[in-house]
Amino acid sequence: MEELFQDIKYYIDLRIKRFKLNMVDNLSAFCSRAISLTAFLLMLLLAMLTLTGALVAAVALWIGSLIWAFVIVGGFYLIAALLFYLLRDRLFTGGMVRTFSRMFFENNSNDTEGDDEED
Repeated sequence: MEELFQDIKYYIDLRIKRFKLNMVDNLSAFCSRAISLTAFLLMLLLAMLTLTGALVAAVALWIGSLIWAFVIVGGFYLIAALLFYLLRDRLFTGGMVRTFSRMFFENNSNDTEGDDEED
């Protein structure tokens, strides 16, 4: 009976260790993706600022007024932001749910395999 108790305790300890390792793996993948996405978005922002300056200069040459060029480009960005806001659920919710579920639950078929392996 004592041996059975020790085996159960050992099995539970192994499952806890496995859970911790899976969480570390998933969290490190999440953090890596978050850092990569942040760096990409910062570079994209820098490019957008540069292109916005060029667009304002081009529109100013075309219409002859720098102030109205800023208003036109700013209006374009306001319309784009409004569309982005209205479509936010369709653009993000489904994709984020799929990404997180794939990241956290892709190894479910492997959870039952190898339970009898020892460290």
